[in-house]
Amino acid sequence: MGNINKFIRIIYYILGVFIISLIYNAIFVPHNIVLGGVSGLAIIFKQLTGLSTTIFIDIANAVLIIISFIFLTKKEAMRQLIGCIVYPLMITITEPLSKLIEFELPSLLLLFLIAACIYGLGAGIVYRAGYSTGGFDIITQILSNKLKKSITEISPILNYTVIIIGGFIFNPVQIMYAVIIIYISNKVTNGVLFSVSTSKMVYVISHKSRDIENYIFKECYTGATELKVHSGLFEKKKQMIMCIIHNTQYKKFKNKILKMDPHAFILSKHCFQVSGGIRYELLPF
Repeated sequence: MGNINKFIRIIYYILGVFIISLIYNAIFVPHNIVLGGVSGLAIIFKQLTGLSTTIFIDIANAVLIIISFIFLTKKEAMRQLIGCIVYPLMITITEPLSKLIEFELPSLLLLFLIAACIYGLGAGIVYRAGYSTGGFDIITQILSNKLKKSITEISPILNYTVIIIGGFIFNPVQIMYAVIIIYISNKVTNGVLFSVSTSKMVYVISHKSRDIENYIFKECYTGATELKVHSGLFEKKKQMIMCIIHNTQYKKFKNKILKMDPHAFILSKHCFQVSGGIRYELLPF
């Protein structure tokens, strides 16, 4: 079972890298959109030297692989190795394919918005599969180890430095486009990584907890967990019910609880992922 799951993750990873590479070659390279990283530097060097972005990415990743085995642990280097091989390969494969694709949209902004969504989808699939695309991730990891800073602190500095350089080389307007694309693609990536919130985690404190539990089991078709709580204000011991309710059921659920007990305390929050337990069979998690 473990080998099957790993195989499926690799297939999804390759699909994600393919999507990223295709959008990069079809939209970002022709319009000189620099989003940071090695791929962004490739567009800058193409403008300055005429060197193909594909060749630059191939060379850069080959050098970065060597650097990773020098400055990182073997385990860390091996984790980056697959990205440094698959991503340049997909860039090479999608370069001729991208020339067969024509995008005719009324505005560049609309084109970039669509590209950002597709690019974010691809990135989300890659990261959800548990891999990366190599490149600047290696430099980020090395600097994180040397400077004792987190990767989330170092990565934006490196990428935005490349973006700003791209703005000077091409046009300051390109920086605005790049920031918009990064913002939207990150939102889509996070959506793929953490899924869309289709349900709510609900906490209920009521003196009619037994009736509420029966309602949850029989009509909501989900499970419930009893938690013993202690009131800080009146120093009374109470029973709290925790359950997962689908968004489409929540309003009806809340109204029903308040009808059963008008003084019930109800607290809800977005819920993105649930594993195990009894749950509504139509929930997509």
